[in-house]
Amino acid sequence: MSRQRLINRLLQATESMVQGGLSETSRRCGNPNCICHRDPDRLHGPNLYITYRVDGKGRSLYVPPDHVPSARKAQQCWASFWETGCAIAALNREKLQRQFQRDRRARKNRRQERAS
Repeated sequence: MSRQRLINRLLQATESMVQGGLSETSRRCGNPNCICHRDPDRLHGPNLYITYRVDGKGRSLYVPPDHVPSARKAQQCWASFWETGCAIAALNREKLQRQFQRDRRARKNRRQERAS
């Protein structure tokens, strides 16, 4: 894929991306009389959370049920952003490697010209 197309994909992903992962978790509530405290099969949930890190600490953001589709789309945009960024980085690495090789050949040619 061309660099410009990758950059366009990157920009498109930034429109709604949210960095992090998705986690579905079932929990016990704070009511000691609730069934969830007596029966581990009757926990509340599963609830969706966006998980991320800030200053090296894990954080999570509860996703209300009516916002699940938009949270999934935001995380998919993040995954696309990451994948596209890695593709651009690979192109840059290849370009840098070609430059290193050209420079090495040019130095070698200059040494040979001075030697003759």
